[in-house]
Amino acid sequence: MYMIYGVSDCPHCLRAQALCMEKDVDYAWVMMDWSKEYREYIKGSWKWKTYPIITKMSFDEDGSEEFIVGGFDELQLELLSTEE
Repeated sequence: MYMIYGVSDCPHCLRAQALCMEKDVDYAWVMMDWSKEYREYIKGSWKWKTYPIITKMSFDEDGSEEFIVGGFDELQLELLSTEE
């Protein structure tokens, strides 16, 4: 499952959600519109400068976010590579 951190007026954020729906991939959307401080915190935590910030979650052991996928382009590459 993917976590998509984004803002509602960001075209790449919306495209990431649409891609997950198109590929029938589970995701959760974290809308960051109303908290500039939290947006900056998330960018710093994942060392990613733009939105969306997409991470992959694991439900195996502790349910934590395993790693950063990146932005829309990186998500698209990851989902295309899993089709092969």
